[in-house]
Order: sequence, then C-alpha cells, then structure tokens
Amino acid sequence: MTGPALPAWLTALDPAWLNAATLGLMFLEGAGVPGIPGVVPMLAQAGMIESGRTTFVEAALWGVAGNWLGSLAGYAFGRRGARRLPASWQARLGGERVRGLLARWGGALVVVIRTVGSLRTPVTWTAGPLGYPFVPFALYSLLGALLHVLVWQYGLWKFGALLLAVARRAETDLLGLALLLALGCGLWRWRGVGRAGPARPLEGGPPCRD
Repeated sequence: MTGPALPAWLTALDPAWLNAATLGLMFLEGAGVPGIPGVVPMLAQAGMIESGRTTFVEAALWGVAGNWLGSLAGYAFGRRGARRLPASWQARLGGERVRGLLARWGGALVVVIRTVGSLRTPVTWTAGPLGYPFVPFALYSLLGALLHVLVWQYGLWKFGALLLAVARRAETDLLGLALLLALGCGLWRWRGVGRAGPARPLEGGPPCRD
C-alpha cells in the first residue's frame, strides 16, 4: 500500500469480526438499503491485507458474497414486500422509469447498479414486480458484485492510505480556508460600517437620540 500507514484501529480489528461486518454491511448495501457505507469494511480489509492478517482474495470473497446475497434478498423483498411500503415511498422508486431503463439496457443495468448507489435501490426493489426474470438478475448481479468489490477492494488496498492522507489534508485546508473567508467577511463588513458614517434614522420615524 502506498503512502502513510492506515490508522492503527483498522489493522487491530479481529479478522473474524471484520469478515462478519463486511458480509453484513455489504449484504445491506447489495440489498439496496440506502445510506450503507460499504466502502468502510473494504477499507478496513485493506488494512488487514497490508498487515498480513488476511489476503486480497479472502477479503474480496466476503465482500462479493455479501453484496451478491444482498442483491438476491433485495429482489425478493421487491417481489413480496415493496407493495407494503407507503405509497409515497413506492412513488420514489420510479417503477415506470426503471421499466424503461431495464427495457433499454437490460443486464448491463443490473451490473452497473452494484456500483451506482442512486440506481441500486429502485432497480433492485422493482425488478421483480416489473417482471424481470430472477435467474438473469442473479447472474448479472453476481457479475456486478465481482466487478464492484474487486475494483474497490484492490484500489483501497493499493491506495487507501494515500486517499486517507489526501482527505486529512483536504479537511485541514478547508478548515483554514473557511477561517480565512470568515475573517475576510468580518473585515469587509467592519470597513463597510466605517465608510457608511453615523447611523441615520429610519425613514418616517423619529430621530435616534442618545
């Protein structure tokens, strides 16, 4: 892994617990549950690979298994449980839009949604109700999970520490920039008040008195 070492807590995790967390979080992400940070367990796995406590193949297998099984669970939920969601939620899934995307892109769309979060939930949950066959969905989802996890896990393994360093530097620079902007705005307002002279009474009202 290039760049500075990952934080110690990432490499100090118990591999068994980390594998379970990877499986669980990737399952939820694959099922289409919004807001699940699947990149977090993969980043921790990258630390384990670097420290020699696991291998890239093992880490990728846990991620792929979780993401793929989650996609199958999301498909099943769509067929049996999506109709029980509030009507407003069902409307947000955009069934007709997904129908058009599936008709146009088919299996390629099912592959892509393993990575594109904005499409993962609506396509995963509505593919079944829209009549997309289960077997093709399962096969394309497996291909998508392989591509998604292998690319991300490898990238985080090789460049994860560098990305963390960039993120820390960006956070520091942004904080300094925010402070400079706040100081500049304060000086600009102070100079504006000084140039305006003494305060004048509001139009139509009595003059201000000491």
